[in-house]
Amino acid sequence: MYRPAANLLLWQRLPGSPPVLVFASPALNFVKCHMNNLLPNPTADTPSPSQWLQDRMFIKAFDLWPDAAFLFSGDRRLIVANAAATQLVGGSLLEGSACCEMFWHVEGGAGCVVDRAMQASERIEVEIQAGAHASKSISIIVEPLKFGDDDMESGALVIARDISDLRSAEAEAIAHKSFIASIADRTPDEIYALDAQGRITWMNERAQAYRIVMSGTLGFLDIVSEDSRLLAAENLRRTLAGDDTEYEVRLVRADGSIRYAEAHTSPLWKDGEIDGVLVFLRDITERKREHELMAQSDKLHAVGELAAGVAHNLNNSLTVILGRAQLLLRNATDEASSKSLEVITNAVEDGSKTLRRILEFARRDSVSEFAPVELGYLITSSIDIARPKWQRKQGKIDVRVEGHAPAYVMGEQAELREVVLNLIFNAVDAMPDGGIMEMGARAEIDTGCFWVADTGCGIPPEAASRIFEPFFTTKGKLGSGLGLSASHGIITRHKGEIVVVSEPGEGTRFEVRLPLCDKNHRFVKESANRDELEGKFDQAKGKVKETMGRTVNDRDLEVEGQADKTGGKVQEGFGTARRKVGEAIEDIGEALKK
Repeated sequence: MYRPAANLLLWQRLPGSPPVLVFASPALNFVKCHMNNLLPNPTADTPSPSQWLQDRMFIKAFDLWPDAAFLFSGDRRLIVANAAATQLVGGSLLEGSACCEMFWHVEGGAGCVVDRAMQASERIEVEIQAGAHASKSISIIVEPLKFGDDDMESGALVIARDISDLRSAEAEAIAHKSFIASIADRTPDEIYALDAQGRITWMNERAQAYRIVMSGTLGFLDIVSEDSRLLAAENLRRTLAGDDTEYEVRLVRADGSIRYAEAHTSPLWKDGEIDGVLVFLRDITERKREHELMAQSDKLHAVGELAAGVAHNLNNSLTVILGRAQLLLRNATDEASSKSLEVITNAVEDGSKTLRRILEFARRDSVSEFAPVELGYLITSSIDIARPKWQRKQGKIDVRVEGHAPAYVMGEQAELREVVLNLIFNAVDAMPDGGIMEMGARAEIDTGCFWVADTGCGIPPEAASRIFEPFFTTKGKLGSGLGLSASHGIITRHKGEIVVVSEPGEGTRFEVRLPLCDKNHRFVKESANRDELEGKFDQAKGKVKETMGRTVNDRDLEVEGQADKTGGKVQEGFGTARRKVGEAIEDIGEALKK
């Protein structure tokens, strides 16, 4: 059974000499020697009772030592263990137990740590898992003891310490550190730690996403644009003085582009002193862009209201001018006056068309009734209108049209033609030296698609995301920045989408998708029926022209002062005109019905 260390001691008094402390077993003499090495050297004046007291105190201290202590002899047998050792193993310890029978023995292992320490004559430290379900972490230190050549004068002292609480605290600290690191990495803000010289010493994952290569010399000001460095440097100086700061800064990305961020700086404390700066950056590039778009939208709204008012007033004035010019043109007697009046009427009509386009742009959200639009016809008719645009170019542009089965979508044909024309004009402008322009239309599952592609200069990546913004243009002074913006608004109002794929130096492709026309509203005719319809329409149109020509002749007779002779003819002519116009309209209606 286990015996406390104090019970291993005997006191022997020789005749004429003071009592001497000895161990009950000769094998334990080395322990006394080891213990005596830990005690003050006795002097000749030291009284024997004092020596006895010191030995007793040492043995008591060994027994009360908070760490588990095991003392083994040279033959690896347990000599003595303190109370903490008994508590650690959870039961009694047998004197003479082999070291390999203790709890630190590993099944299947050759020897144990005590064997290895005594064989190597050197200190060994290990950590093992013990207890139920290996729930305890035990630190074991084996210190070999040797006082001579005889194995009986050697042994080993084993110190075992339960460090489960320490390991639990470490695990908790690691988990807490991991939690804090996860928060720092998952936060939407960029976080930078700077030293007192402004060099970046650490950054979170959000900051690393901007491909910042951290080095010992990389400073925070190196990622700040030149026009914001003075402001950033001043705020860093204030932060190192102990102040928190907030400001807006412009930063440079790895590709050289500029982004905007809100910066918050705080002092970084260490041992009661400011050792650096913590910088928190929140990217506000998209927010600023949205604000700019809102401001541009407000400008467009104001411009639209102004344009609508101005266009209305100018249109009234142009109507008066056009009416008077047409009257003068009918009364003109010489060719020079007629040509001049024709120029005036043409200019006024062009001005009226311009005003109508301004009104259409200002009232882009106005509700209009949609009708079936055939995309193939939309493409071909737009090509006929835009053909002079590229025929005036020095470089040759090869136009290729891909035809498919008819695809009908619901929409306003004039507005959709405006979209096609804008895309064609942009494609032509992108190929100043010539190239290939491809267009076509097709029906998909539930959408109709038409596209315009070119082999021009392409769109830079930084501009591709802004091409639909009002007033944004890559053409410089040659562009207004309203074509694609207006086209995007038209397609959005038609509940469609417009996408662009571009590669600088390779070309650009725009694709527009619109909801297909409902089958009950599709207007698809065979070519023979269409030819018959067009023939009847041309015939009706000829009647209208004939009637209107007679009406003008009758009006000329009246202007020339012959109303007194031909008044009856004039009235008869107007009556005939009204009747034939009615007949022509009826013919048109009948033709459309058939």
